[in-house]
Amino acid sequence: MKAFKLIPIFLLVFLLVECKTIQKTAKGQLGNVTWILQELNGNSAISEWFPESTPTLNFNETGTLSGFTGCNNFSGIYSLENSDLKLDPGAMTRKACPDVKEDEYLQALGMVNSFELDQNILKLKGPAGDLMTFIPQN
Repeated sequence: MKAFKLIPIFLLVFLLVECKTIQKTAKGQLGNVTWILQELNGNSAISEWFPESTPTLNFNETGTLSGFTGCNNFSGIYSLENSDLKLDPGAMTRKACPDVKEDEYLQALGMVNSFELDQNILKLKGPAGDLMTFIPQN
């Protein structure tokens, strides 16, 4: 009879451990990589939108986020739970770059609510679908 009382406890412990493993695995897949923007809001002409340099994104396994907007550097935080992802670019340098679509990039970062990682292609998604696609820097 005691064995039946212990089963729910073992199941709960297993589920908690498994969820933490999934989260650590996702952070490990996203982290320690510089992600290079390939597509923004359905537009793959990134070199036209960002003529000087392509935007990047870096995830640290401690929950910090950094990157480059094509004009300015930023440093913030992110939260990850299962495939739910929230990004906060945080502090940013304030260089003026009139020919860069920096605002579109930052707006898209703010709309991210999930991600998909498939064969080294990172897709950041919002309420209406894909917002951005990234590939790892070589």
